[in-house]
Amino acid sequence: MKQVMTLLAVMILLSNAIIAAEKPKEALSNTMTLSGTIIDNLCAKAHKTSIESFIKTHTKECALMPDCAASGYSLYHYGALIPFDNESSQKIEQFLKIKDSSLNVTVVVEKAAGDTYSLISIRNQ
Repeated sequence: MKQVMTLLAVMILLSNAIIAAEKPKEALSNTMTLSGTIIDNLCAKAHKTSIESFIKTHTKECALMPDCAASGYSLYHYGALIPFDNESSQKIEQFLKIKDSSLNVTVVVEKAAGDTYSLISIRNQ
């Protein structure tokens, strides 16, 4: 009986260790890699009903206009707008100022406060 109790205690400890080891993997699942087109929120709002066709003609120069940049940025991803938090929008603005950058990007994001996302990394598609 003592051996059975010892074995049971060891199994419980091991299962707790396995569960604890899984926690970091759950934290990583909060990050996502998405591809799409960067659009400033001012233009996205102004062209809400025709955004899919507008995206095709929207330029990087427009996205960098002072009012457009100040409105923040979103990612147009398969018909949905993924909004970025303020800090991420500032990073996106700096990225867009790079000569060879593009509005068509791949980003790694994580969920932030409310319905916004926080930018981890950004690169041209």
